[in-house]
Amino acid sequence: MKGIKRWFFITIYAATLCIADTAAAEDRVVKKDDVSVDVKVHPRQKTYMKRQWGVEVLWVRLTSAGYMLEFRYKVLDAEKAKPLFVRQSKPVLIHEKTGSKMMVPSPSKVGALRNSNTPKAGKDYWMFFANPGGYIKQGDLVSIQIGDYLQQHLIVQ
Repeated sequence: MKGIKRWFFITIYAATLCIADTAAAEDRVVKKDDVSVDVKVHPRQKTYMKRQWGVEVLWVRLTSAGYMLEFRYKVLDAEKAKPLFVRQSKPVLIHEKTGSKMMVPSPSKVGALRNSNTPKAGKDYWMFFANPGGYIKQGDLVSIQIGDYLQQHLIVQ
């Protein structure tokens, strides 16, 4: 129980540190009446991403009371997935409606809230993105960019 409380406070702390885009986000208020359009992704596109990068996207979810976004994916081919685990690459989550970019928090004591160890096939991996002020809502479309990897039209759960 103690570890869960600690993790919760670390994620909240990280979210407050990553308020880089808050001022710009306040200028682009999204109306509650706006509903994200369900983008049809061709099945071959999903297959292409699996073959090209060796990963399968599981989900993008709101977490930490909406102040963080969890991106979870499964590694199918460890060799192809290596570029996603390079520590020097800076993952970005892009809100498709407004173009706002959310970063992976990197608190000084914990480090970046993402996996950067050597990938292993068949394992699930994660990374967290800051969502200051709960700017991105459930049902919004987002894209994830990690170096040359770009996964578009993901629906936030």
